[in-house]
Amino acid sequence: MAVFPEAQDLTSDEMQKLAFEMNLSETTFVVPPTKGSGADFRVRIFVPDMEIQYAGHPTLGTFYVLAKEGRIRLKEPITEVKMEVLAGVMPVQIHSSGGHVQRIVTVQNKPEFGQPYKDIKVFAEALSLKESDFDNAKMPVQVVSTGLPWVIVPVKSRGAVERVSGNVAGFVKALDGLPKEVGLYVTCLDPIERTSTTHSRGLSLVSKSVVEDPATGSASGCLGAYLVHHGLVKSKTNSTRIVNEQGYELGRASKIDIEVLTSMRGEIESVKVGGTVVHMMDGTAFL
Repeated sequence: MAVFPEAQDLTSDEMQKLAFEMNLSETTFVVPPTKGSGADFRVRIFVPDMEIQYAGHPTLGTFYVLAKEGRIRLKEPITEVKMEVLAGVMPVQIHSSGGHVQRIVTVQNKPEFGQPYKDIKVFAEALSLKESDFDNAKMPVQVVSTGLPWVIVPVKSRGAVERVSGNVAGFVKALDGLPKEVGLYVTCLDPIERTSTTHSRGLSLVSKSVVEDPATGSASGCLGAYLVHHGLVKSKTNSTRIVNEQGYELGRASKIDIEVLTSMRGEIESVKVGGTVVHMMDGTAFL
């Protein structure tokens, strides 16, 4: 992902053109917050062909850059700032030690759950899988949103996740009636790493092509909420921790930390997604 930390003079059209030119999963633009929002920063998040409500991975990267550039005054061990995005105002927690950022955590919205899908044939076709790869009675296909909606598509095995191959016609049919930014998040409880809980792949329609993201924070939050909601992971306390691995099929392995906080009655109160950030390069864009 790419971050433009001082984008206040750019128009929306210029932001979209820059995101298209960068051709990354997401490109973010930091601008002053809306008056009265209570936020410290407003972050506009673009994929190559549209602006989206929220995304976890670029949130982490954006606030790493802002902290690194001294735009945020760190208070160890955790500095909390508020980010304004289209999905609302969300807290972001910066964990630091000795003046250095250790990890970033984005606190997502309370989850919203759509009705589970009864017909899985359309999703099998969209992902080039067999209907026998699904266990829809125990793990139903369902739309979940913690800021950005995703269709959570659980399958029985890692082998099924690895065989996924999106086809455009099937994707269009599977996502009919859903917002344009919705993608399919395929997952299983059969990870590669012993320290992981899930093995996942995130696929979306971008510019009439199916593209895959190596790390998807927004979908990981939705996945964590889904797993807790359906009782597919166990926890002895009101805090359920999940490690979601993604990007292995792309040769860009990532691990995403998820924490789902629940009330004494078992209701989900908060979803947190976090991880470390690697600074790759700096550059200048000329318009």
